[in-house]
Amino acid sequence: MWKREKRFHPLWIAISAVALACVIVFSVLTAKSAGIAGRDSGLPVAVQTEHPIKLLAESEVYLAAADTDGNVVCYDKTTSAPLWQYAKRAAEGGTQARVNALAIRAGEVFVAFEDRSVCRFKAAGAGVPEGVIVTNYIPESLTFSSGGGTLFAVYGRTGAKREVYLLQTNFGGSVNQPASYRDYPKLDGGEYAVSSGGVETGVQGIYVDDQNVYVASDTYSVRRFTKNGMQDGYEEFTLEAEKLAAFAAHEEGFAGVDLRGNYYRLDASFQTLVRKNLSAEFTSVKRAGSSFYGVNSGGVVGASVQGEKLFSLSEKGSLAYVSENAFALATGSGVKYYEVGFAASIERWANKTPVFAVMIGAFALLLLYSALAIYRPVRKRMNGAFVRAGKIFVKHKFAYLGLIPAFALLAVFYYWPIVQGFALSFFNYNGVTKVFVGFQNFADVLHNTVFWGSMGNMFVFLITDILKALIPPFFFAEFILAVRNKKFSFAVRVLLFIPGILPGVAGTLVWVNGIFGGDSYGLLNSICSIFIPNFVQTWIGPYLETRSLMSLLMFGFPWVGSYLIFYGGIMAIPSSLLEAAELDGCGWWRRIFTIDLRLILSQIKYIFITSFIASVQDYGRLFITDQSTGHGLKIPSLLIYEYIYQGGSEPNYGLSSAMSLFLFAFLLAVTILNFRKQKEEVL
Repeated sequence: MWKREKRFHPLWIAISAVALACVIVFSVLTAKSAGIAGRDSGLPVAVQTEHPIKLLAESEVYLAAADTDGNVVCYDKTTSAPLWQYAKRAAEGGTQARVNALAIRAGEVFVAFEDRSVCRFKAAGAGVPEGVIVTNYIPESLTFSSGGGTLFAVYGRTGAKREVYLLQTNFGGSVNQPASYRDYPKLDGGEYAVSSGGVETGVQGIYVDDQNVYVASDTYSVRRFTKNGMQDGYEEFTLEAEKLAAFAAHEEGFAGVDLRGNYYRLDASFQTLVRKNLSAEFTSVKRAGSSFYGVNSGGVVGASVQGEKLFSLSEKGSLAYVSENAFALATGSGVKYYEVGFAASIERWANKTPVFAVMIGAFALLLLYSALAIYRPVRKRMNGAFVRAGKIFVKHKFAYLGLIPAFALLAVFYYWPIVQGFALSFFNYNGVTKVFVGFQNFADVLHNTVFWGSMGNMFVFLITDILKALIPPFFFAEFILAVRNKKFSFAVRVLLFIPGILPGVAGTLVWVNGIFGGDSYGLLNSICSIFIPNFVQTWIGPYLETRSLMSLLMFGFPWVGSYLIFYGGIMAIPSSLLEAAELDGCGWWRRIFTIDLRLILSQIKYIFITSFIASVQDYGRLFITDQSTGHGLKIPSLLIYEYIYQGGSEPNYGLSSAMSLFLFAFLLAVTILNFRKQKEEVL
């Protein structure tokens, strides 16, 4: 009994338990980091709109939302109850006007409509405009005084012309009798919106305080206007920042961010004191309080007015709302609301995911070893195996060290992409945002009729590619060897090899445009026109699936590309064996099938496997020819490419990865069957 207990070491049992616990913990952390990537903070109010939300505005008590169709809804955040809903009919045509800007200020909701009007509502009112003013340009943004005053600026544009209007928050007017922008100051020198005395065409950032309005252009300048607009003229400052998209007063001067992703600390005369790059370029930047938000194709970057980077969020969309502590993104299908702290936590978790994955792998290896080491005899054999392996490594250390760079490169450029592709198949990933969807991508592939329909074309190409790679090259090699004249044989081999030097894309274009060209200059049409006058036929093109497929199968004729492998294999057959066959009366044709074929089976198997894999993976010929002719033929590998780079509104890496795993399983099964067949033949 005592010996039996000693065979199981309690220390390794404890180590196994600890390793298992660590694997579970880091797996949970990895799942959490993956799950948090697709989440947001959630809207303070459950907004109900007929169409996707386009814009949001928020105060401590109220929340307003505008959808893509122009409906505006106001909510009381304390009760989550809707207070009113409003939709404005455009002045011309009677259609519903869409919303371009939305804000809440001092208990009032301000809405800029694309019909050139700005409306003011009481947030706690009945949804009837308290004021309506019509501008001369389509309003795009509303910028209110940072000091809490009543002055605010409306930026509008029509075509290449831009304009900034100065309004008071208590403007009057009604839907039937709107107030006019002419009753308020504007930042322009006369009848033209683009003038040397007013606002430049390239308006970028706008900042308003209780006394002045600052307008930055994309011509390295900022102009300061008083609340009286052009009546008092303007003062112009030259600055280093190009396209200063957002800026605000800070300390004794200003702070801002340009579209190139540079943060600037500026003095009162807009001279640069500090410049810092935020490691991103932006398509737009907005400011709220002491926070800047920059948007680009990769997501959103937040920065403080002090220049501190707050977060970098990989979420695609346009800014629907910004405040000092929160922002919202309109994604096309809806809106995602983030508190700044939550966005920063998403970034922190995302940065830790690779660390968690490494820890899972390390503790999994420890768990495997410790679990086997619990039983003493197994541990002894395992340690003995490690010792023997170590001795072999030391003995042949230079050979093994020489293999390390090769396997390191394989791990980075081959094995790691395979692991990444497998992981992506469980996510909805568009190149920017990643959302865990489990097995949904695999279910979508199973129900994708286009994918499974393309399998037929793949098998047609597969069978013909294998036949073309095996039969013509073999006979060409035999014919060359049968030639007695060595000079002629050498010349034939050179001529057969020259087409292989031609780049594959160029060769494909020669076939699709030169040989199968659809006009009278195409080689095939030219030959046919000798017998049939004015013969012109389209060989590859739309709605000609069968004819296009047959034409594509002819590419590369006479298909002798791999003849050198067969030539070398046949050359290696002992001449004594061939002489003995000849003495026994074995003719040339009989020798080919009874001796040569049997002795070059290794070359045949090699070409079979490589041609099999290359045919399944080769989407280039279909992609290139489809660009020229639009034949529309598909195979699975081409669909995988298209779902990544031509996936409609956005790429779909997850679905493409799931499709590639189906192809991987197919190729793996065929390869295993081939290796098993070879093993059986050896035995």
